Amino acid sequence: MDDADGKDESSRPTTSDPAASNQALRLTAEELAFLLRDPMLRAREAERAARSNRRRTERRAADPAYAEQLRAGERERQRRRRRRDSIGRPEAPEPPAIPLPDLTEAQAAARLTDHLDRSPSARAAQLRGRPDRIRLYAEAFVAYRTLSAGGVRPTRGALAALLKSRFGRNVTPSQVQKLRDHVEGFAAAGGPWAMATSHPSGAARTRNTGKADTDSHAPRPPRP
Repeated sequence: MDDADGKDESSRPTTSDPAASNQALRLTAEELAFLLRDPMLRAREAERAARSNRRRTERRAADPAYAEQLRAGERERQRRRRRRDSIGRPEAPEPPAIPLPDLTEAQAAARLTDHLDRSPSARAAQLRGRPDRIRLYAEAFVAYRTLSAGGVRPTRGALAALLKSRFGRNVTPSQVQKLRDHVEGFAAAGGPWAMATSHPSGAARTRNTGKADTDSHAPRPPRP
């Protein structure tokens, strides 16, 4: 019995046997799938996200309306984020409107056309061949000036509404933003819609100052 027991003990695999250790540490298919489940799910989710991004990018390039929809959604998310961040903070004052001269739509278009004719820039050359664009800018000028009578800068929504009701123009938020920027840019100093700041008396003073400065630097007559 002792010999039999000893034989049984010696026939059992021990941890010192490398082959037996490898057999004991080998995982079943179910155990392996359980351990690899989360990384595999993450990989599949990442692949689905990459495919979705590719489809969205391709559609954005092929569909301008869809691209504008995505931009509008992003602007709305940014607006909500700014609103959340501004809770408890004092509201920023409304920016002042850019002053515009008292011009009709036709006069504004004529001034802009003359300005473009005298400008050597490539952008001016491009606009010279777009009378429809000049007319749109002139309409935006009239709408901006009408809405800024109180001295407050017109909002994009108010500009878009007035352009539609008065001129029948349908513009997107990004388009009305650019129109407002163009009106304010053309109203800057040196632009076709800049307010006149000179006055005859001021011009006379400038001329007198220049004359005095010229006399002060004139050569003195030789002494006798």
